[in-house]
Amino acid sequence: MSSSTVKYSIVVVSLLAMSACGAFRDRSHDYRRAELSKPLELPPGVESDALGDRYVVPGIESHTVLPGEFSLPRPEPLTKNVGTAEVKIQKLDDQRWILLDGTPNQVWPRVRAFLDRAGLKLGDIDGEQGIMETEWRETEPGAPLERFRFVLDQGVQVGTSEIHVLVQNRPGEDFPEVSTDLQREDQMVRVLAQYLADSEAQGTVSILARRGGSESKGKIFLEGEEGNHYLRLFLPNERAWAALGLALTKAGFEIEDASPAVNKYWLSYIDPEEELGWFSRMIGADRRKRSRYVVEMKMLGEFESVILLNYQKGRRLRNDEREALLKRIMGFLH
Repeated sequence: MSSSTVKYSIVVVSLLAMSACGAFRDRSHDYRRAELSKPLELPPGVESDALGDRYVVPGIESHTVLPGEFSLPRPEPLTKNVGTAEVKIQKLDDQRWILLDGTPNQVWPRVRAFLDRAGLKLGDIDGEQGIMETEWRETEPGAPLERFRFVLDQGVQVGTSEIHVLVQNRPGEDFPEVSTDLQREDQMVRVLAQYLADSEAQGTVSILARRGGSESKGKIFLEGEEGNHYLRLFLPNERAWAALGLALTKAGFEIEDASPAVNKYWLSYIDPEEELGWFSRMIGADRRKRSRYVVEMKMLGEFESVILLNYQKGRRLRNDEREALLKRIMGFLH
């Protein structure tokens, strides 16, 4: 018999002996047996004002006990992906944009300040759509003229904004759908993101850039009746699929398989908040339950989709479990 086996046997025997002796008596329900004690009696002539109850709980004259059993839900985890005053550059294929905290009407004056600092003269402005366009300018003698379009849009999460940059350095009256110089676009996105990260938010709110408004509601919503909750997402289909895959990974799901052809992810998940018993923690064993789910994204249009969550084997999810998992995924979508 090896020394490790002997040590393990001694630990187990010792634990069983200690348990039999009552060394590990469960005290978690002792409070249920607590009784009210009599008020403290003071000797005659001693004032009791300092010992009085400052926060007296009023009595309940009548009450009704509701039938059935109830479970208190866990508090929602802080899964918001975008931190305070954090600026990120997001990418999808050849697309890139800036993601930051603040509604579009809060970010608008900060972008205006950047344009003034960079010496870019504004041409057309559309505050309703959150669009700023610069005038044509010459970067150096003999080089093509260039101009920029900055689009401020509501972010996926509540209270966030996205800034998209479009570069045009070829003759034309209208801006193209894609920048004519992707390298120049990337440079401008990086410079603007660095400026926004370095500058302090002054809390200025512009009456322009009404896109999203002061009561911004984001682009993702938890909808559905009790027991049939789902997520509704307003993003281009390609970006929605990529954003969902990234959110699942960040939310702690392990992607076992993915099929863009049917818009499904097959997942496994271990609840990080599930508590282990003291014995499992002592011997280093992780006996938390691994659950397997399937997430399906149904495309309702070019810019709209819904996200459904179920067990892989067809078993029905509990109402509170589905809602909690969808909220967790929702917190990491951006």
